[in-house]
Amino acid sequence: MNLGQAIRRLRKQQGMTLAELADRCDSHVGNLSRIERGLARPSLELLYRLAEALDLSLTDIFSVAEKKQLDSEQVALNAAFISLLEEDRQLLLDFAELLQRRSTNPMTSVSVGQDSLPADKSGSGSPKDGIESTPKRS
Repeated sequence: MNLGQAIRRLRKQQGMTLAELADRCDSHVGNLSRIERGLARPSLELLYRLAEALDLSLTDIFSVAEKKQLDSEQVALNAAFISLLEEDRQLLLDFAELLQRRSTNPMTSVSVGQDSLPADKSGSGSPKDGIESTPKRS
């Protein structure tokens, strides 16, 4: 996939028209159309403006162009991460590490013995309904 095709793909994933992108990056529709069709190459300055307009990094755009990263969820996650405040970025990283640990050490099973249920200890409630009856006071 060439750079223009990557830009088109990323633009469409965000539901943006060519005119909207041109407006956001201060370019012309015809110019962006030629770039997306592979008939022209964007300047580095325009690439930076395109990345900003798409809320992505240049790395994201080039990764898609080089077919290293075709996962739209990954691109969306990168864009969300970049837009976060610094302390929220760290929170997201901590959460991602927690998810990684969970995926490498999943809980295989959790069991509770019947003798630990309150109804079984009193002997007066039904174990099936889980209700413990209390003795009446006279």
